[in-house]
Amino acid sequence: MKHLIWIMLCAAAVGCTSTPATAPATEPSATYEIHEAVAVDCSSEMEWIQRYEKTDIAALKERAQSQEKECDVMFFGSSSIRLWETLEEDMAPLKVVNRGYGGATLRDLHYNYPTVMDTYRPKAFVIYCDNDLKGKAGDLLIGELFDHYRVLLARLAKDYPDTPVFVLAMKHSLHRLKARDKQRLFNDLMSDYAAGTENLTFVDTCSPLLNADGIVDDTLFLDDHLHINREGYSRWTAILKPMLMECVGLNRK
Repeated sequence: MKHLIWIMLCAAAVGCTSTPATAPATEPSATYEIHEAVAVDCSSEMEWIQRYEKTDIAALKERAQSQEKECDVMFFGSSSIRLWETLEEDMAPLKVVNRGYGGATLRDLHYNYPTVMDTYRPKAFVIYCDNDLKGKAGDLLIGELFDHYRVLLARLAKDYPDTPVFVLAMKHSLHRLKARDKQRLFNDLMSDYAAGTENLTFVDTCSPLLNADGIVDDTLFLDDHLHINREGYSRWTAILKPMLMECVGLNRK
């Protein structure tokens, strides 16, 4: 919401007749006139963080009423999770639930944490979220994003003791070419952090979407050049599923 702060300019009419030095000072007459208004952006931070409250978040609440709460793996995060329409089929015989929502950032995942988690009782978590680094103004700094992840991971460790967490690498895409260096740095940082953190695994879901020259294979993406297609998800499944099967103690089929 934008508010207007009115700027009032004063045009004072002051008499110019001379007066004796000993004469008492007189108040000058003055008139005031509004010349213009300056728009100031006073958007509420809560308005930004609740932007999907009536759509994707509402859908998460509705599905929570009918979904089985006991599951092998909960997938959550941004639209690359939400759009994984074949997730249950791809991960079978694992019992999975999809708690992703479009546009999710680490910042509002903290706010929506109670809704996303609800009363589910998974044996493992998979997280993917890349909207804090778009290569645009407003991106979090790498250190800021890393801190948001650490807070989220600490919260999961407290609420779900000894439950393994798998963090998926940020994928490169043609749509976010300007974010690539930031994504690469974050992936390296999270990989190092996971290597020294109990119950945390970093999964390289970026490399499978690149060709032999390290260039994004756009045939694995939808027309928006941002989200992956069926074949892209197959690449992710091939890497991630064996890890999850071993994690929950199921033999791969």
